[in-house]
Amino acid sequence: MDKKASNSLSITINPKPMIRMFAPEGVIRFQEHDQATALLKPDSYIPGATTFEAAPPAGQFLLQTYSQPNYTIYKSTFIPARDQVLRVEYGTQFLGFRIMIDNHIRYQLNGSRFYLMQGQVNMVVAPWVNSEMQLRKNELYVAFDLQIDPQWFAKLKINHPAIFEIAEGIGTNQTIILHGGPGFASIRVLDRMEDLLRDPGNESLVEDLIREVVEARAVKQSHRQISELQIESLFRVKAEIKKHLASRQQLRYWARSAGMNITYFKELFKTVFGITPYHYLLYERIREAKRLMQFYPHLTLSEVAVACGFTNYNNLRRAFYALENVTLSQWQRLSNITCLLVSIGVGCILKGGIA
Repeated sequence: MDKKASNSLSITINPKPMIRMFAPEGVIRFQEHDQATALLKPDSYIPGATTFEAAPPAGQFLLQTYSQPNYTIYKSTFIPARDQVLRVEYGTQFLGFRIMIDNHIRYQLNGSRFYLMQGQVNMVVAPWVNSEMQLRKNELYVAFDLQIDPQWFAKLKINHPAIFEIAEGIGTNQTIILHGGPGFASIRVLDRMEDLLRDPGNESLVEDLIREVVEARAVKQSHRQISELQIESLFRVKAEIKKHLASRQQLRYWARSAGMNITYFKELFKTVFGITPYHYLLYERIREAKRLMQFYPHLTLSEVAVACGFTNYNNLRRAFYALENVTLSQWQRLSNITCLLVSIGVGCILKGGIA
């Protein structure tokens, strides 16, 4: 924590450059987070992250940071005490993206104005960051940011035409925003982000997330107008679907819960999440099946099927192959081999083994 400057207190995460955050009264002064006394706590803590907090007249602020040589994760939580503009400065090149986890913000980045809604992502490369966010009184805002090392990013060899938009701006004096501005992330982006927040040191998850962001932003998105209230309703229903995978769920109930007719609900759900409600249910059931097979190997496949909401093993088998393009037994073998290699590698490292 750097306290030398009288009007620009910075959060310094070595070897990363400094971030400066300003409320209307001036700089926001952060200190290390104390879980026992803090007024604002996150919905979850990032394992291994450093957490800073501030409680100025402007409101409650919380910033979690997790830094590796190739990337840094930021998760920000704000509750403003009044309507205000929050300014953030980052004095060197930034490559990465923001995903709005909760709520919606209007902001400007290096002179360009954006409206980032819940579930949307904005990927940029910029020589510096001068950003202003418009915040509303007593609203809860939660945002995820991933800063990526440009040299590492170049080595990822993401073979997608959209990536050239960003690559062209690395090392230049330009600010380039992927596809011109924010767009809805996909279910895969949102799930990879949640996975990474639980396992922030997993570099392969970071690579997967970057690829998913690029692919999601490359998809031509619907221009249908959608309100903040509708998005919030869709996210609430999405959480209900995921929470009750084993129950018999019906499209009519989901639509009614979102306050929409069935046709409109299906259309807006796909607009926001890139997948139909029914296919989202299958997607989450397959994810749960993989988790159960990996961590509870004593369960039979029939037991796994029922636990995930499938009526029988054959329904699980067909759905699994359609989504994963491998059979259940093939996936199990690959998963077992991966676990074996990881355990061998860990054992050798503990013994001072493999080079």
